[in-house]
Parts: sequence; C-alpha cells; structure tokens
Amino acid sequence: MAMRLKQTLRILFWSSCGLGLSLGLSMCTFRPAPAPEETAEVEAGPSASEIAFAESCSAISDPLSPEEFATAQVAWQYFVNNRQPETGLTNAANNFPSATLWDQGNYLTALNAARWLGLVDQPEFDLQLNQFLTSLGELPLFEDALPNKVYNTQTKAMVDYGNQPTEEGLGWSALDLGRMLAALDIVRRCHPEYRSWIEGIVAGWELDRSVVDGQLFGGIPREDKSLSKNPVLQVQEGRLGYEEYAARGYSLWGYELPTALDLEPAKNVTVEGVSFLVDARDFEGSQANNYVVSESFILDAIEFGWDDTLAQQAKQVFEAQKQRYQNTGQLTAVSEDNIDQAPHFLYSTVYANGNPWAVITEENEPHPELRTLSTKAAFGWHYLFPEDEYAQQLMEAVKDLKAEDGGGYYAGRYEADGEVNEILTGNTNGLLLEILYYKARGQEALLAGVLDNDELTASATTTEKSEGDESGVDESAADETETAQP
Repeated sequence: MAMRLKQTLRILFWSSCGLGLSLGLSMCTFRPAPAPEETAEVEAGPSASEIAFAESCSAISDPLSPEEFATAQVAWQYFVNNRQPETGLTNAANNFPSATLWDQGNYLTALNAARWLGLVDQPEFDLQLNQFLTSLGELPLFEDALPNKVYNTQTKAMVDYGNQPTEEGLGWSALDLGRMLAALDIVRRCHPEYRSWIEGIVAGWELDRSVVDGQLFGGIPREDKSLSKNPVLQVQEGRLGYEEYAARGYSLWGYELPTALDLEPAKNVTVEGVSFLVDARDFEGSQANNYVVSESFILDAIEFGWDDTLAQQAKQVFEAQKQRYQNTGQLTAVSEDNIDQAPHFLYSTVYANGNPWAVITEENEPHPELRTLSTKAAFGWHYLFPEDEYAQQLMEAVKDLKAEDGGGYYAGRYEADGEVNEILTGNTNGLLLEILYYKARGQEALLAGVLDNDELTASATTTEKSEGDESGVDESAADETETAQP
C-alpha cells in the first residue's frame, strides 16, 4: 500500500514537471510524502562521492579537435531532426516515428554527451530531459508491468515493429531494459538533480519479472492463452557479449545476476587464425543466435571499462577483423545495423551459429551479399585502439559518410559494391557521440569501477524472483535486441 501511494505521488510529480517547464523551471526533484501510518522519510542529499562523480562528468581532459567537434555536431543533428516535439522521444531511424527502449537509451546517452561536449547548453538539456522523462513515465506498459518492446514516438502508443498500434503489446525485452537502465544510471549520476525522478520511474517497472535465477528473461504474449495459467511466455535473453552488457545495466540498480555475467557456457573458436570465445548456445540448439559483433564490446569499453578477460576477448575480436583485411584486402568492421533495403536489419558478424563472417537476420536467414563496413564499429575500434594502424584505416574509410545536409552519419558502406548504406539511425549517431565523449574524457569509461564500490548500487533494494514453470519460463529460446525498422 505504501509503495503504491509513493508511485501515485510520483506520477503526480511527473505531471507537475511538465507544468514546471512552461513556467521556466529548469530542473525537477522529487521527495515523496510519507504514506499513512509510516514514519516520514527524509531523503538525504548527494554524498561527497556522488558529487565528485557528477563533477567528473564535465571533466574534459582531451578536448575534441575541430574536426572531431564537427563530427559530433553532425551526429547530434540526427537527434535534433528526429526528436518528436510532442513527446521528446526520438526516432530509431530517420523520419520513422518508432523506437525500442534500446533506441531511447541511445538518445539519453547522446544527450548526456552533447551536454558535456558543448553541443547543448543547460536550459536546452533540461528542456529535453524533462520532456523525455515525462513521456517515459507516461508510457503504457505491457501488462501494466514493463515497457513494451516498441513505441510510436509521436503518440507514445505501444506498436509492433511495423509501427502499427497493438493494444496488448509485443512483450518486453530484458536486453533493451538493460540498455535503458545503464543510460538512466548515467543520467542520474551526471545530473543528480534528476535522481529522484528517474528512480521513481524505474520503481514503477516490475523489473523482478525479467530476472529469473540470475539470468535475464524477456516476455512475449502467448498466441494460445488456454495452454497456460500465465498468458506471458518468458524466454531467456542474451548471448555472450550483449548478455553481460545488459546484466551490468541491471547491476547498477542493485540486481545480482551471476549467471548472466558468467561467460559460460562458452567455447573457443578460431577465425582467420585468431581464437576467441563464443557462446556455446547457438541457433540450432536454442533458436537464438550466438553472434559475435563489435558493438557490445565497444559499449562495454566506453561505459563500464574492460576487465582483463573482456579486454583480451575484445582485442581478439578486433584482431580477427584486422586479419581478414590482411588476408583479403577487404576493410572489415562488422556489427548489427539497419540497412537501406530489405530485410532492413542485419547482423554482420565475426562469427555466428558455427559460421565465420555470417550475415544474418534475427531468424538466422543468411545475406552475405549485404555485409557492410559499419560506421559505428569503425569509430569505436579507432578510439579504443588509436595507435593501431588498421584502426586508423577504418576511421579514414568512414569519417566522411555523412548526409549531405549534415543530418547525421550513415550506417556504413556495402562491402560488395562499395555503395553507401544510406540509412540514418539513432544507434549509429548515438554511439558516435558516446565514443567522442569517451575520447574527450581521456579514454576513461564513465562508469568504471562503480559496480565494485558504489553507494547508489549498494543502497538499491531488489528482490530476485524465480517463477518456475508456472511463470511460463522457456530457457531454450532468446528474443535478442532488435531495433525498430521502417
């Protein structure tokens, strides 16, 4: 009862924040009133370590060069062009008013980077974040529990991947939630005046439903609801790379996910003479792809920082791509990306489901003719290994792949014919901004060390639930991260 009252008060507060904007207020903080028969709680202000962290966000030790700043401006222009004025949500792809929670996480981290890189001033930052958080708190939830996989960015309605309204919803993605939780954590740390508001939003989500036995589980509505008492089928999500990244997002909010963070089950494979680990759970055995791509390693590096094991794994994945270039003369920096033709979204991989250099859909359909050199992957490897000659070559190949009107960077270039993959996305441009912010901070991961000794994480109270068979848990399948497609 007390929790429900606090959540109601938070909802009222979110609405008042929207009113505050019209009155020219630049920040919102919330301290919930005590519930009946409760002792009044006094919310403590930020600790010295929290203040120090917030100050570190603006510490630019290696300022961008004029060329790099111009790159940041172009990347940010994507969000200027694709932010919906009615909701503050941003489009996953240019002029397509739909996005997943992962896509909105990209916008949040891009907005934070834009603030500290000097692309937006504080009033503009506050205006955008206030509107975004208001809309995030107002989103209809799947089963009134967790954010739906996709939303219309103009209306905030739950939609399918074709952006058609769906009253029931598609379910939730734990991987997307992990991305959003990481992004929200970055904002609450770098901008502590928003901490209570953000924590109020997260408290309204039933995150426990997405955690089972130390693993991440998505949820999808059953087609035949007569087959089970539970109308939602829960499916384990994540394979080596993204599973660990998303689990760290949850860990920032107090969840313990030892199974998801463990690299096992894994096996060694060799590609182009370079050995690295891949997830042993492939499509044949689990109906989920065990793809190895660049982005998960890049995100981990710039947000959390690599430990020794992950650093070695990432280095080998990069080396395999370098070795392919040395063996074939074909510049290689692969990741998942939207493409400007059917099937619209592909995983260009280093390895997937037993095949080196597989290019596949989520359903494991092959499209090797559509492999691309990924702009975001090339940028990422360049700034993670700035002294590496091959990484420099990658950067030279993509640094000018921007729209003629300056509205963002294209996703990449097709390997087969050298044509530009002329699609603009928040994923590409958001990651470019995060990478440039990482560079400007002296190649220091923003959340480095916080999971080892952190007051915000340690103070979070969560209850990990194991629902068992009656919950509809299916550990043999995983519904991996997907970006809304036009």
